[in-house]
Amino acid sequence: MSRIVRRVAGTPLDGARLAPGRRSRFSPRRAVASILQVKRPPEDQWILLPALLLVGLGVLMVFSSSALNSLISTDDAYGMGMRQLLFAAMGLGALAILSSIDYRRWRPFATPALLGSLALLILVLIPGVPTEQGLRRSLSVGPISIHAAELAKLALILCLANFFANRGHLMEQEGTLYPALAAIGATFFFVLIAPDLGTATVVAGIGFALFFTAGAPLRWVFGTALMAAAVSVIGISLRSYQAARLNNWMDPFSDPTGGSYQTLQGLIAIATGGIFGTGIGTSQQPGGVIIPYAWNDYIFAVVGEEFGFLGAVVVIGAFIAIALRGLRVARRAPDTFGALLATGIVVWICGQAFLNIGVVLAILPVTGIPLPLLSQGGSSLFVLMCAIGLLLSVSRETMGAQEIGGIHARGDRGRRYGGAPLSGPRRSSYAPTSTTRR
Repeated sequence: MSRIVRRVAGTPLDGARLAPGRRSRFSPRRAVASILQVKRPPEDQWILLPALLLVGLGVLMVFSSSALNSLISTDDAYGMGMRQLLFAAMGLGALAILSSIDYRRWRPFATPALLGSLALLILVLIPGVPTEQGLRRSLSVGPISIHAAELAKLALILCLANFFANRGHLMEQEGTLYPALAAIGATFFFVLIAPDLGTATVVAGIGFALFFTAGAPLRWVFGTALMAAAVSVIGISLRSYQAARLNNWMDPFSDPTGGSYQTLQGLIAIATGGIFGTGIGTSQQPGGVIIPYAWNDYIFAVVGEEFGFLGAVVVIGAFIAIALRGLRVARRAPDTFGALLATGIVVWICGQAFLNIGVVLAILPVTGIPLPLLSQGGSSLFVLMCAIGLLLSVSRETMGAQEIGGIHARGDRGRRYGGAPLSGPRRSSYAPTSTTRR
């Protein structure tokens, strides 16, 4: 929502004064430009600041947790940290650009982006294609590794938000749901066979959230969720190492030097940190708790060890702030596309964060999923900051109830609130198209 600011033609900006006795030469072009100046409202600072805090803390923790490993493997203690810092700087630039551009401009690219991401997911599965560490998840292009699933998650959110915004008023017609189900199913399938069960779980969660929010019948929402759960259970039973992870989660002390070693080391590290932590860099010093690949999936344990309980609370609080403010943005978005886009991004980032934290705290079985905005991974960090930029762009357009005017929500959301036409508890149909702006 751009704001139109009127001022008198010829009046200088920023408090500047014209020289006395002199008049500026009249220019029709300057007169028109001075009458109407388009200014976008500022972004939501309660989303921006926690996100920047998490990115900065993540770069610091990658430096701290990877220094010893980088020194041994590449003779450069700061190699991995500098790489993370470089991608953080690039992501910051992308965040600034995307937050300043109207998010609606990306709607025409939603379907091509999803098709491209699916092609990339298929490409990394082809034998002979260079991938990172031989895993069929990231495409290696020279020194750069592109994580296909991260691009797929953002593309899926864009595609579903655009699809439901265009055809959401036909949600009760079953034929409307098939293209959306195909998009979710294809993304889920190719991520699952990578294999990457943790990321596939996040993809399923994104699809579930957008289906529910857009107003799909509950039999479709929960039926699809049960089908995805069944496929995941079958996938776990077919792979011995994933079944072992489930057994180790149920009894972490059954294999303390094998499959449960990383889990137990993470818990020991958090307990060692106490309230205030042991200090930056102490996890890599003699006597520190060494966690395998701590800079990735278990970086939250490093935060707990070096910054203690208070540091862990700050991280969790930052994700909660992004979740609450992001859902507020979705609630007050001026159109359905913006509301669904914000919802999908919040579910992706915060859902994945609490899934990772649950794994580190042994509340959930190990899934091998990174902590958003903190874990090492250049392409992942860059895509996540692009998503934050889109969320901030939607936040620039949010409106209060008094500004919404003719936009009406579903009847079951209450007459006192107007906003994007999203689903409610009783899953009633959309308001008439004459009163609903998509």
